[in-house]
Amino acid sequence: MIKRSVTMLLLSVMLLTSGCGIMNEVGQTVNFASETTDYLQSLTDFGQEMNTLAEQAVTDLDARTNLKEKLLALKEQVVQYEGLQVPEYAQKIHESISEYNATLQKGLDQALTNIEQGRAAFDSTGIPDTINKINELLNQVNQLTP
Repeated sequence: MIKRSVTMLLLSVMLLTSGCGIMNEVGQTVNFASETTDYLQSLTDFGQEMNTLAEQAVTDLDARTNLKEKLLALKEQVVQYEGLQVPEYAQKIHESISEYNATLQKGLDQALTNIEQGRAAFDSTGIPDTINKINELLNQVNQLTP
């Protein structure tokens, strides 16, 4: 549902644009829409499971290792998303996501430090708030589609 809404929004905007590079723009649009939707959905999914993962990590070494791996994988996704080629009309959306990504990266670093120091993984990281804001952004994008 989310993927379809973002894709439809971005394709609609693309169809309104004209110019000699329309085929290139179509490719960028499809890629950007797909990558952005997948990325935002992975953040949403992580947000839904992070409290359970953190609770398990307190008492279970394997769960702690699993949580670290998930945090490192999420950091890698953030870096990869930043390298995404963005169509001109989608710059504002991408800038908003990039601002949240910067906050998220700091939070992920803090969570990894917390785990290493034996503290609760997500204390003072801002990750839950950042993921909530990303979900709000995703909801705003979805409201723009007819």
